[in-house]
Amino acid sequence: MSDATPPFAPPRAAFPCPGLAAQAAKAPLGGPREAILGALMVARLATGMRGPHPLPAEARRARAQGVAGWLTALAVPTKLRAAIQKAILTSAEEDRRAMADALEGVTDITAPHLDRVARSELARLIAGLRLDPAPLAAVTHRPVE
Repeated sequence: MSDATPPFAPPRAAFPCPGLAAQAAKAPLGGPREAILGALMVARLATGMRGPHPLPAEARRARAQGVAGWLTALAVPTKLRAAIQKAILTSAEEDRRAMADALEGVTDITAPHLDRVARSELARLIAGLRLDPAPLAAVTHRPVE
């Protein structure tokens, strides 16, 4: 049996930060792990804004609400909590550059806990958010005159 993907199959979804996810899985319990998990969650939210077909705003808002509830259970320093909260709120908006800035803030604060691979993945995600073209404006329906 072949492992080749059929030509009609949809492309495989790929998370841009597998090294960050692996580091979170291996981190010992406590503050560093929770900081890494916060960065991982923000990266997941940012990924929903990327590409030619980002998640719809309603879906991003629902995800942000869920993550905001999850954040209350996280034991992280106040400065990191504020940066994560800002990124969560920004993920529900349309501004990819603002999301890049928010993710960069989280990355800067969590950098002491991140390895080289995780920092590199986050830097690529940040650069991608800044380089992605803005979504097309929604079509407005006007009555024919």
